Amino acid sequence: MSKSTRPSSWFVFATLAILGLLTFGITTAYLLLLRQSSQLRVGLLTGSSMEPTLRGPRIEMVCEKCQSKNSWTCDAWNPQQEARCQHCNEYLTTANSAYVEGEAIVYVPSILWDKRQKAQGKEPSGLAPIQRWDIAVLETIDADPRLRGQIKRVVGLPGETLAIRNGRIWVDEHPVVPTPTEFMQQAVLVSSWPGTFKQESLDKFISQSPFPIDNQLSINAHDSHQRIPVQDIGIAFRLGKPQSQWNLKLTLRHGLSLLPIELSCYENSAQISVQKSWVTLPNWKPIWINLVVLNNRLWILDEKQPRGSIDLEPLEDGLGWGDLRLVEPDGLVDRCMIYRGLHFRGAYDSNEQNFQADQGWIVLGDNVSISEDSRNWQQERVELAKIRGLLNDRSTLMEGLVRQEP
Repeated sequence: MSKSTRPSSWFVFATLAILGLLTFGITTAYLLLLRQSSQLRVGLLTGSSMEPTLRGPRIEMVCEKCQSKNSWTCDAWNPQQEARCQHCNEYLTTANSAYVEGEAIVYVPSILWDKRQKAQGKEPSGLAPIQRWDIAVLETIDADPRLRGQIKRVVGLPGETLAIRNGRIWVDEHPVVPTPTEFMQQAVLVSSWPGTFKQESLDKFISQSPFPIDNQLSINAHDSHQRIPVQDIGIAFRLGKPQSQWNLKLTLRHGLSLLPIELSCYENSAQISVQKSWVTLPNWKPIWINLVVLNNRLWILDEKQPRGSIDLEPLEDGLGWGDLRLVEPDGLVDRCMIYRGLHFRGAYDSNEQNFQADQGWIVLGDNVSISEDSRNWQQERVELAKIRGLLNDRSTLMEGLVRQEP
């Protein structure tokens, strides 16, 4: 009768060691996965479709004449074409250009959407909290690996019949006008003061500002799309130091007409007047004063929130800001920004495009003239499984505009 053999001690030790390593590896992987699932995600922008809201990769160069830095979106750059300085209009030597990577963005992955809703003061519904005007991070829609991880703005929700008409989004045959807060999150900087040449006065800056303000995006160096007057505009004044008494008078230009606007403040109680209408803001101590024209209504905002509004008579086509007739006291304003809203276009720069009701979301890029999105994708709507995460809104109303300054 044969004797049973016992495993040697080295074999037992080796087996236990392997099991220990496997257990450690599985536990570590689980803890890392658990930690990752509870954290925000970070990504790097590799395209220009969300400019200027999010800064993508840029081509930059310095003008030899005025020594100012020029910056253009990569996706609209053609090295074979001439470029002029954005500041003095001198021709540039494009051979001296430099490539600058896009900004890093932080987004909320889908697993944390309930926490995002709670942070916004909303009760989690268990449904995907994807709302109109949200900025979404998407999985690859196109086979091209360069388009991996796209970022777009949500404009249409599941089940909606949607259209682009005359620059606006229409839902179920009704135009959608953003709220003042939503408008500020989307605002596109047109020009700012003081600029590169700081000797220019504030009144000269405003009187020579673009009119009518159109859909051009100057950081698209070689964009040949049609220039069209926009419908929503704004202007921001930063008060250089706290003042309890001040006055501002300027004009809103619309078509061939001028509309005077007066702002006055006495002992921190402000009044904004347009023709025979006015709004009073008691105990108002703004750092920034914003005047926003949205759908025939003038909104007054500071850096935190909307403060009041005045209905306007129907405005003529073509909007802009006219003469600054009074600034009191001298030096009241130390910064000024002129900006506009998004002006949407259909595929191939068309004035109109329709999307039938279906499941999924319609998404567009803020850089309307060069973005590849629902307007020209074979599958127009984005499924929930393709949405990796959502960006949080800016923390203040002025953050987006300030970040767009050169």
